Amino acid sequence: MDFFTFTTNREACSKAGVADDADEFYELAFTEAIALASSQFFNQLNTERDWEQARKPYYNVWPSIVPMLTRLDLDLDSGLIQLPMPALCIRLPKQQNPLTFQWDGQPFDIRSMLLSEINEGRGLSILIDVGEVVNNGAFEVPIYTYRNFPRRSGLTVEQSLAGLGKGITADMGVQVPEDLITDCVRLCCSLCLLENDPSVIEPDVLSKDRDKYEHTGDQKYVDKAHRRGKVGWNVGRHIEVAPHYRRPHMALVWTGTGRAVPKIVPRRGSIVHRELVEKVPSGFGE
Repeated sequence: MDFFTFTTNREACSKAGVADDADEFYELAFTEAIALASSQFFNQLNTERDWEQARKPYYNVWPSIVPMLTRLDLDLDSGLIQLPMPALCIRLPKQQNPLTFQWDGQPFDIRSMLLSEINEGRGLSILIDVGEVVNNGAFEVPIYTYRNFPRRSGLTVEQSLAGLGKGITADMGVQVPEDLITDCVRLCCSLCLLENDPSVIEPDVLSKDRDKYEHTGDQKYVDKAHRRGKVGWNVGRHIEVAPHYRRPHMALVWTGTGRAVPKIVPRRGSIVHRELVEKVPSGFGE
C-alpha cells in the first residue's frame, strides 16, 4: 500500500534548486517569520526543522485502524498525551483512505500530518496536509491547515478537542470540515497512546527486506533501513476485518503502578456464530 508523504517548505524550495543547505534555509526563514510577526509560520518552521533533524520519522497508518482510533472516547488528562519523539509525521494511505472530504466540488484527502511540541510542552502543533499549494513563481509551496492542541493538567483530551476552534486561516483556501479536523487531532492523540504491541505497530523496513524481516524479526533489517534514511513504523497493517469475524477494536486501558498510565491496546476480533461457520464445508472429500 502507498502512503502520502509530507513536504516541508525547505524540501519544496530544494526541489526547485533554491535551498540546499538546511541550516542556511532555516536561519533565513526564521528571520522572515520574525519580520512578519507570524507566530504560526515560526512554529511551523520549528516543527519542520525538528522533524528533519530527527531524520523524518513517520507512522504509516493503515485504513482499517483509522476509524477504530477516531471513535475512541479519550476522557483522560490532556497532559498525558506525549509524543514518542520530538516530531512525528502521520502518513495516510493513498488507497481506501477513510479521511476524505469534498470542497468546491472537488475530492480531497487528509494526506499527512506533522506533529511537534510547542509552547514549552504546553501543547502540540498539528500541521494537516490536504495537497493545497500556492505558486511562488518558480515553484509550489505547500499550504497546511493547522491546529494547536492545548495540553495541561486538569484539562481532558475531550475538552481540548471541543475547544479547538477555527484557525485564523480556516476561511482561506481549501476549507476542511471542522468535524474532520477534530477526527485528525483525535487520531494523533490516540497514536500517541499506542501500546508497543507488534500486532499493531511494527518497524517499516526496506521493501526488499520486508519478507526476511517478517520471517526473522531481525533488528539488522531495521538498522539497515535507518541507515538508508527510512525511519518509520506501520500502524495497523495486520488488522483485518472479515465478514465472519466480530470487528476487532482498540480500547483505552490504564496500566502501570496505580493504573496511572493510559495505553491504547487492541481487542482482538472473534468469530460470530462459530457453530454456523463450522458447518460450512471447507473442502471436498471430508
